[in-house]
Amino acid sequence: MSFDVFDADESLEEASNVLCISPEISTSKEECCQELLTRCGIPDRIVGVTVASSPGGRMAEWGNAINPMTTELTFIDVSHGGRSAAMSADGFGGQNGALVDVVEVPEVDLRDIGKEITNQLDSDSNETVAVCIDSLTDLLQFESEETLSRFLHVLTTRVNESGVAAHYHIDAHGHPERVFETLSPLFEATVRADPDLG
Repeated sequence: MSFDVFDADESLEEASNVLCISPEISTSKEECCQELLTRCGIPDRIVGVTVASSPGGRMAEWGNAINPMTTELTFIDVSHGGRSAAMSADGFGGQNGALVDVVEVPEVDLRDIGKEITNQLDSDSNETVAVCIDSLTDLLQFESEETLSRFLHVLTTRVNESGVAAHYHIDAHGHPERVFETLSPLFEATVRADPDLG
C-alpha cells in the first residue's frame, strides 16, 4: 500500500485542504483517511461530514488513528431519502465510551452543509482540528460539478483561514479523469491511494 502525492503546492503537513482519491470501499481509503487525519499529530477534535456513510462507520474506521476517549468527535450527518436516520446511527452512540455530537442536516443542501461546517470551525480555542468529508462522490449525485466546485472554493478558503487540516474523499473509480482534473486545483495537495501503486 502506498500513497502517491501529486499536485502538491506544499507538504501534506502544511496543506490545509487535501483531496484523497481512493476506491470507495477499500482498506486504502481507510489508511489514507487515518494518515490524513493525523498528518499534523492526533487532533484534539475531529469534524466528520457523512453523506452516504454513517457516523458510526466513520468512527470505527478512525479507531486506529485516534483515541475516542480523548479526541472530541462531531459529525455533520447529511440524512437524505437514500438513507434513514436509523442507518445514520448504525453502530453508534457512545461507541467505546466516546462522547460524540451529531448535527443532522436533513437533506443534501450545500448551503446548509457549509453553514454547519463553518459553525464547527468558528472556535476561539487553541485546539487542533481535523475535518474529514466523506464524500465528494456522494455530493456529486445531488449537485453538478460546477456547483460543487463553487462550494469547495468557498469551503477550502474558510478552512484555510481557520487553520484546520481538512481532507475530502472521492471515489477513484466513480468518475472520469476530467472530474479529478477539475477538482484537484481547488486543493493544496492531492493524494491518490491505490493498493496497486508500487
